[in-house]
Amino acid sequence: MSEVPDRSAKRLFLLDGHSLSYRAFFALPTTLATSSGQVTNAVYGFTSMLIKLLAEERPDLIAVAFDVGAPTVRLERYAGYKAGRPEAPDEFRQQLGLIVEVLETLRIPVLGIEGHEADDVIATLAVRAAERGMEAVIVTADRDFFQLVRPGITVLFNVKGISDIRRYDEAAVRERFGLPPDRYLDYVALKGDPSDNIPGVPGVGEKTAARLVQEFGSIEELLARTHELKGKLREQIEGARERLLLNKDLARLHTELELPVEPEDCVMGEWDPEAVRRLFTALEFRSLLERLQELDRAGKPVVETTELDLRETTAAELARSLDADAPKALRLELEGRTVRGAAVSSGGAQAAYAPLRSLDELGDALAWSAPKWLHDAKEGETAILAAGGALGGVTFDTMLAAYLLDPAAGRYELRTLGERYLGADLLAGVEEAEGQLFGGSWRVVAAEAAAIALLAPVMAERLEAAGLRRLLEEVELPLSSVLARMQARGIALDVAYLRAMGEEVRAQMEQLRAEIYRLAGEEFNLNSPPQLRQVLYEKLGLSPGKRTPKGQLSTDASVLERLRDRHPIVAAILAWRELDKLHSTYLEALPRQVDPVDGRVHTTFNQTGAATGRLSSANPNLQNIPARTELGRRIRRAFVPGSPDQVLLVADYSQIELRILAHLARDEGLRAAFESGQDIHAATAAAVYGLPLDQVDPQTRNRAKAVNYGLAYGMNAYGLASRLEITPDEAQAFIDAYFASFPRIKEYLDRQVAKATADGFTETLLGRRRYIPELQSSNPRVREMGRRMALNAPIQGSAADVFKLGMLRVDRALRGSDLDCHMLLTVHDELVFEVEAARVEEAAALVKAEMEAAYELSVPLRADVGWGPNWAEAAPEGH
Repeated sequence: MSEVPDRSAKRLFLLDGHSLSYRAFFALPTTLATSSGQVTNAVYGFTSMLIKLLAEERPDLIAVAFDVGAPTVRLERYAGYKAGRPEAPDEFRQQLGLIVEVLETLRIPVLGIEGHEADDVIATLAVRAAERGMEAVIVTADRDFFQLVRPGITVLFNVKGISDIRRYDEAAVRERFGLPPDRYLDYVALKGDPSDNIPGVPGVGEKTAARLVQEFGSIEELLARTHELKGKLREQIEGARERLLLNKDLARLHTELELPVEPEDCVMGEWDPEAVRRLFTALEFRSLLERLQELDRAGKPVVETTELDLRETTAAELARSLDADAPKALRLELEGRTVRGAAVSSGGAQAAYAPLRSLDELGDALAWSAPKWLHDAKEGETAILAAGGALGGVTFDTMLAAYLLDPAAGRYELRTLGERYLGADLLAGVEEAEGQLFGGSWRVVAAEAAAIALLAPVMAERLEAAGLRRLLEEVELPLSSVLARMQARGIALDVAYLRAMGEEVRAQMEQLRAEIYRLAGEEFNLNSPPQLRQVLYEKLGLSPGKRTPKGQLSTDASVLERLRDRHPIVAAILAWRELDKLHSTYLEALPRQVDPVDGRVHTTFNQTGAATGRLSSANPNLQNIPARTELGRRIRRAFVPGSPDQVLLVADYSQIELRILAHLARDEGLRAAFESGQDIHAATAAAVYGLPLDQVDPQTRNRAKAVNYGLAYGMNAYGLASRLEITPDEAQAFIDAYFASFPRIKEYLDRQVAKATADGFTETLLGRRRYIPELQSSNPRVREMGRRMALNAPIQGSAADVFKLGMLRVDRALRGSDLDCHMLLTVHDELVFEVEAARVEEAAALVKAEMEAAYELSVPLRADVGWGPNWAEAAPEGH
């Protein structure tokens, strides 16, 4: 167990510039370059590590040491020192000057002594710092520094890549090598150090070297007692006497150099923000610049006061305040989809509230184009539309801004946002007073308006720094309004059809239940895992091969699917479960969700639910109605147009994620397969196997399809083998052949993971981010999960971007036409419209054209359309 560092002492961080830069160079692909062609992978990786260190460790003192010229001091002792080491690649050496420029711009001391290695400079400063009561922390990828570890000196060792960093104190060194740090030199002398061309004793590896040092204590003692060794080992050690003593001397770090600086002089100066911005812009390090700016902001107070000035007023005064050029924060008090009150804030921690009997009391103030800031504008606009009003001028939404800044948070309450972005809980006192003051609830609404007014400028600055402002203003905000209109309109439901279907399904469930009881030889609760476990595994003797986290034999669907052919009861249970889920989720629930006023179902679209940018829906959740099963299609038949002279129109993007992959990877082979207009999976299989297209059989096409979709989700050979029921070796052979045919895809996937590891996030075509802290985990399984997320997020997220752009284009085009066509639903890559039957072909042509023009990819976007009397029959052919 490592010791907890003493945080009371001043901490000096000494960075081994060359080893960290070299590690960064090989951790990131050389395709990481500026638009002018300057390779920047080493600069980027080193700078990323540096910023992470500054943010997490907050060093009191810091310096970076580099080698200057040849290591003449050690070469005088041994001419072969470092001989045979491959020369550093030109692409690496060209970046060292840029790394030094980054350090100088950030005002971090850069050190180097002619003739001596950077290791000796660091060692000297570290020992002096420890002697003076400081804590020296050496940051390196070189194991030689383990010899220095002692009280006051620790090593942050870069194990691999740019994020796998481990702290070594005395206990950690002993745990890793079985030796104390002051015996590490003896260990190296025995085993050698190939990187420095220090040859070890033949036949002595790491384990033998460690055992000998543990037994004898030092090289000198070992050489004095070689008579205790046996056979070949004694002969090898005695024959290497001079070599061992030289090895130990060469590996020993010099700690008494004459230096132009002392530990106290290693001070990081105040950098010039404009100079930093110019350099990072030239290097095209936008995300690193943002991280630096975030580092600079940390700890600075954001708001001067948290004392709120809240008052009640009249609706007329609120209306007047909304009609102004300066933005106003607006918070609506909603009861379901009814507006009960409103509060407005101009900033300065003040807000005014007025109760509303009707929206008419505000006149046209809500519809005016005067700028407004809201939190969750979509729900507010839905309620306003339901009351016959309109909402205009929304220029900022703190909920959507928070989602773009942290898409994995899941929840975006104003109270949480205040704590995060303002450093203050603005609502705490108000919410506590609510239960004590008569009529105190209005104060919460007013306080939320005040919070929005304080949050919006701060969050806007964050969005700007992250390059996300346009995504908010040009995509998410206008989409919020489109979704509000879809929510307000709803979709008609054939309730009588659903009830009849419910009776039929219940009858089928009873038949299945009776069959299951007969096969089991007893009655039991089908929804009880313990009872099901007893019947399947104890009574019938089936073997699941999988347990729950609590150690119980599993009865989940994936396990039962594998047992389907073992006993007829399993298929009956799976069929019953499917019917039970659909019955409770849809056949029973949907009729209860019909609005009695308009006879339509009004789902709620979730714009902030998925970290990748995907939309979802709730109450009811329409995403999970299976589109490819007969039962799912029958449920979709219940969704119908609102009148007999209308039909439903469905438009669905075809293979959008695979097209996005082809575009991002810039793979000519995959592009050509798409541009041919042929079956993409068959065309892919033909390319991989070198077959004519007409000779690709269904099994081969299925393999290509699994790889096409699976690679973007990080699928490996074992995953493909499991999916296709082939051996892992066969699966790996197919993946290898696939990458040989489409090499740019492999390059893109590797580059994507490396970039995400350095940045901490991925980006989509429109700059949407997905933060992936899992890539920094010390747990390999968690890192592997992060790798899969890093592969998938840019593809699925870019597909979400394109889909949203398509929705916006279609909405603008429909509103600018004389077509009576309305967008009702969005499910996955599909849009559902209600349109007059007489003009459906005209509407279909418009929708298809606008969706296919949503974004210019290097491969054509394709949207398929269909229409019919219900959602199921309107599905495009093949979807």
